[in-house]
Amino acid sequence: MNNQENVNDVTSLWKLYEDGVAYLGNTGLRKRIPQFVDFYEGRQWPAPTKLTKNMPRPVINIIKMICRSKKAAILSTPVKIVYQAEDESVDVDTFNRFAEYIQKEIGQSKLDSDAISDGVKKGCYFYHYYWDSEARGKDGMKEGALRCEIIHALDILFADPTQTDEQKQEWIMIISRENVDSVRAKADKGVAPELIRCDEANDRYTVIEQEGSKLCTVLTRYFRKGGEVYCEKAVKGAVINAPFPIAPDIEAARRELGIDAPNNALPDNHEGEPLITDKVRAHLYPIVVGNYEKREKSIYGLSEVEGLIPNQKAINFHVAMTLYNNQQLAWGKYIVLPGALGSQTITNEPGQTLTDYSKTGNGIRKMQEQQLQSQPMAIVDAIMQMTRNVSGATEVMTGEAIGANMSGAAIAQLQSQAQMPIEDLRNTFWQVKEKQGRVLAQFFKLFYQGKEFTYTDGAGENEQVMIGEFNGEAFQNVDFDVVVETTKGTQSSTAGDINLLDVLFKAGALDAKGYINAFPSDAISNKSELLRAIEEKEQSAMLMMQQQIAQYEQQLGQAQQVIEQQKGTVDRVVSLIQENNRLNQVIANLYAEARGKLQLANQQIQAANGQILADQAKINEVTEDATAFAQHIAQHEGVLNDE
Repeated sequence: MNNQENVNDVTSLWKLYEDGVAYLGNTGLRKRIPQFVDFYEGRQWPAPTKLTKNMPRPVINIIKMICRSKKAAILSTPVKIVYQAEDESVDVDTFNRFAEYIQKEIGQSKLDSDAISDGVKKGCYFYHYYWDSEARGKDGMKEGALRCEIIHALDILFADPTQTDEQKQEWIMIISRENVDSVRAKADKGVAPELIRCDEANDRYTVIEQEGSKLCTVLTRYFRKGGEVYCEKAVKGAVINAPFPIAPDIEAARRELGIDAPNNALPDNHEGEPLITDKVRAHLYPIVVGNYEKREKSIYGLSEVEGLIPNQKAINFHVAMTLYNNQQLAWGKYIVLPGALGSQTITNEPGQTLTDYSKTGNGIRKMQEQQLQSQPMAIVDAIMQMTRNVSGATEVMTGEAIGANMSGAAIAQLQSQAQMPIEDLRNTFWQVKEKQGRVLAQFFKLFYQGKEFTYTDGAGENEQVMIGEFNGEAFQNVDFDVVVETTKGTQSSTAGDINLLDVLFKAGALDAKGYINAFPSDAISNKSELLRAIEEKEQSAMLMMQQQIAQYEQQLGQAQQVIEQQKGTVDRVVSLIQENNRLNQVIANLYAEARGKLQLANQQIQAANGQILADQAKINEVTEDATAFAQHIAQHEGVLNDE
């Protein structure tokens, strides 16, 4: 590039920059966004005038309270980017694990927190993903890595600010202030160093730079050529980096390896894999735009602060007037005749005694005091309450009006209902996360090849750290669906989690250690101490149990010795028992035999008795016959005698 082309390109870029800055100025954003930040940070009073220099300047920062509550509500539910593919043969698990690993590496959760903080204050937030070739790996060697930064709302310009889709922009420009020496070191070969020099910040929204800082304004512009995303950088005096594709430079790699062949005819390495393969080209801008709320026909959104400033001013003013009024009336006024005080000074100290030196006896007297005004504070309370109701930052949402006797589920349900008005804000953020996922996937496919990463497998005691390897080339032709997984409703709240843990603990499904481990970290401040105390108690109980087992073993040994000693006695007893059983059997047999004989004898006796009875009957019969015969004989003898 010759000098004339460089100058023309710089002029063109600088013209785009000035047009973008002018748009921000014409819309009032360049003035209002710094004001939003000032009000959030508590700088809410203008410079004092001659008439107001003695007035108090209280700041009842309801703006910060509402903004922080909204930010917490948006981020209260954890979200996770998940990639899905229709082709079941695609190793989606590896892709998702690697995505989770990289997001932890770049601190995505912290970036999200900073982005939402920007959104509630400034109305919009901008993620800028870029490849840092200077990043070092585990071994300390340079290998490059993905990085991300949050761009200030006034440091990013668009070709068409009315187009809300960043991927439809003709170009996107980022403004930064960088050290001159660093910029010179990163400039292309052939760029004259003297063209890169310090300059003044162009009305950089009241940011004060340190005295002696050697900074210059750097313009980084992304644009598309042939559907591929390119980047170029310039300062006011020169183009420092000519347009280059943000995808890795495959041609340079070919030249470095001495390869002069078609893409599909590259030599293989020792493992049979292509040494260098043709990469897919970057088609997405590495910038993700998020709005807190949509602004009509503008890519710059609406902030929470913008509508609260008038109310904040009214609150501060009424409080200031009340304080000033009370200040003026706090000490009573005295009427003093000339000479009545002498050399005394009225200090209003408790118990102060004044001497009236006037001859009238009425030279010092106190004026009747006016009552302190409370009506302005009632107005302040009313304004604050209405502001909180309208903005959705009610006492229930912020956790201020929750009954102590309410269950965790009831609290969670109440808070869930109170947060319904900001559900749309949360959904908007989740849509931004989906755009993040697509940009991240592009970087994964383009820049990572043979990258080792770690992930956890299993759960609980079976959880272990595994090492995987990610090859972006394997996914270059895969179109992923990006889904943001989240747990909605009361289950995601801390109160709901605690209530569920209480139920499981009472039902015996969890022990004390499991209960503490699962307890939300943000609801307990000494989890590690409690776990340590439980472990110490378990160890003490285990030691006591071991001692008891040792005692039982000792007692068992002693009992075994006694058993051995008494074994002979037991054997003799067993022998006696067996002999006794035998004798009992013999006696039983004899008894049975005797009983049989006795029965037989009884039967014979009964038979003899029967015979005797029969003989006796016959004898009786014969006797009767004999008696009768004798009587008959006697009768005949009497007759004979008579005769």
